[in-house]
Amino acid sequence: MSKLKKDMEKVHEDTDFKIEFAGTTQTGEFFYTHGGSVPSGLDYHIHYTNKKREVFMTGGIHNSESKIINRIINNSMFNTYSKLQNIKKQSYPSKSNPKPTESDYRIGTYKRYFAQKANNLDSELFEISQDNFEINNLYRYISITWKVTGLKSEVFNFNTNQVLPLSEERGNEQLLNILSPLQYWNPPKGSVDDIQEKLSRRKIM
Repeated sequence: MSKLKKDMEKVHEDTDFKIEFAGTTQTGEFFYTHGGSVPSGLDYHIHYTNKKREVFMTGGIHNSESKIINRIINNSMFNTYSKLQNIKKQSYPSKSNPKPTESDYRIGTYKRYFAQKANNLDSELFEISQDNFEINNLYRYISITWKVTGLKSEVFNFNTNQVLPLSEERGNEQLLNILSPLQYWNPPKGSVDDIQEKLSRRKIM
């Protein structure tokens, strides 16, 4: 396998996201990795990798004829920022499943946080910890107040009213599949809901 092909495969393997039809080449703007100037008038796309690389390739959409090209003067915001990150590495939000603490149950509510790639509203929307909230501007973020104590009907209605308006926004539809209104709910001790919950557990056992 040629080095160029290996480089292409490595870029694909490391790609975090890409921008299609990112622009059109200008005279003297790019050169090919294997040598030679890139002619003007070619569409190109950009791969952004988890190694903090910004890789330009020919073709508005990636195809078998795409080739890696290099910008002679790259003053893009990403490139400038990547250079700064040689000093401080940027973090990415990671999936997490934070559950309410005893303190949250005493208060009755807690905050839940979610992230999604900002340039792709069809990408996975996933839950994160508070520490990962707004740590990377390549992602967009959502926070929701989540009720975990109270009467069953109150908790159901409160959480449903939190989720439904958000789920109507583009990119947030996945919330309906991620969240159940009674997730992590604890009924008040000695309440009718509490007794019914205990009885239902015994039936299952």
